[in-house]
Amino acid sequence: MRIYRGFEEEIELKSPVVAVGSFDGVHLGHRRILQYLVRSAQDSCAQSVVVTFDPHPQKALHPESDFFVINTLDKNLQLIEREGVDAAIVIPFTPTFSKLSYVDFVEQYLIGRVHAGAIVMGPNHAIGHNREGNHALLTECCLKHGVRVVELPELLMHEVGVHSSKIRKAIMAGDLETANEMLGYRYEGMKR
Repeated sequence: MRIYRGFEEEIELKSPVVAVGSFDGVHLGHRRILQYLVRSAQDSCAQSVVVTFDPHPQKALHPESDFFVINTLDKNLQLIEREGVDAAIVIPFTPTFSKLSYVDFVEQYLIGRVHAGAIVMGPNHAIGHNREGNHALLTECCLKHGVRVVELPELLMHEVGVHSSKIRKAIMAGDLETANEMLGYRYEGMKR
């Protein structure tokens, strides 16, 4: 998997299928998105690309909080690569970057720099300042650029959605059985 650090170097991709998110933990819900991403890219003879952030947006915006990441960025990138993704773009996440509107993010970065042909997103996912860019607004924004937006349904486990926040709660509660089940692998803790 090719890893780009920010947008300083030339990104040579042709109409890739793109997924955007923190992908912390690369849990079963993330993996379903990544598998769809890879299949969709292969079906259209394109590349599969993950756009992610470092540090995690919660860490950048609320450094004093007790928020913790499930895995290091390197571990998350290894797990993303295992799913067969062609490239990952790691964007430095800063308070200034967080103020970018979803329209500017899509037009300047996803279309302007990455040349996205399609965007795949999970349920309840949103991008841009204050998470304004939900599925409906992204679809409307991307339509005028000929970019398709696909929202996948939520992955449920025991009638509960699989989310990084739920895995963090399970880890905090010492319920590693639930955390491991949602992750799809054994949580080893953070190496600090």
